[in-house]
Amino acid sequence: MRPLNGFMTLPSALICALASCSSAAAAPGASEGASIDQAAPDGTATSATSAASAYFSIRADLRKCAYPMCGGWFLSRLNSSTTQCHDGSTATSCYTPVLDWANSGLDDTQQAALSEAANHAARSQGVYAIVLGQFARTNTTTPNPTLGRFVISEAWVSEGDGVSSGTFVKVQDNGLRCFAAPCPNLTETTLNTPQTTNIAEVDWTPSGLTEAQIEDCTQDMYGPDGLMIAGDRYTTTVNGTAAKGRTVTAAYERLVPQPQ
Repeated sequence: MRPLNGFMTLPSALICALASCSSAAAAPGASEGASIDQAAPDGTATSATSAASAYFSIRADLRKCAYPMCGGWFLSRLNSSTTQCHDGSTATSCYTPVLDWANSGLDDTQQAALSEAANHAARSQGVYAIVLGQFARTNTTTPNPTLGRFVISEAWVSEGDGVSSGTFVKVQDNGLRCFAAPCPNLTETTLNTPQTTNIAEVDWTPSGLTEAQIEDCTQDMYGPDGLMIAGDRYTTTVNGTAAKGRTVTAAYERLVPQPQ
């Protein structure tokens, strides 16, 4: 499968406009990917989503013991070897018995979609569900409040069944339009870091996605939320000019809150 070049001629840009492709918003700031220096303060869900929010993979806990000690979820900070848990300890992944959806704006159907992806992740290799949020020290809905909770502000689910590998980034149209390739009109932001890089293309081949799925993902890249992908950086040369690209081993679409 051929890569999707970031190059777009000016007439192509007009075609994109007619198709309701939108320009990317500003790249996410460090606030979305800042390190969690402390567990979230107790209190309302609002108080638990601050500049310390980060992106985590999430998978269901399939251990067979009594709830709330088992039966919740495990979260791992993306692009990091360690995760800081609700009690300030660090581990490869952290357990929570409660997902707090109050700040997400997602309805029951969307919450179920995230839970389904997290269950799939628990039975498979790779990442199939991603959340933006942070841990809070306590919960009020289990017999053991000190096990904490995780407050979700965004949720993303995998498109397809590709096994993720590589770096997790958010890719979004940056509005640049060129007369000739290569055209670095896509900006990727490495999740949980302030690092951004302009790239000229993405290579969907490793993802195993269908043409229809790739079309959906491409629309997301040119939409207001962008597209999350896992993959590796590479360099391509077009018309004698070198440019950066990224492979796609897995792609993730945002569950967007529905208008009230």
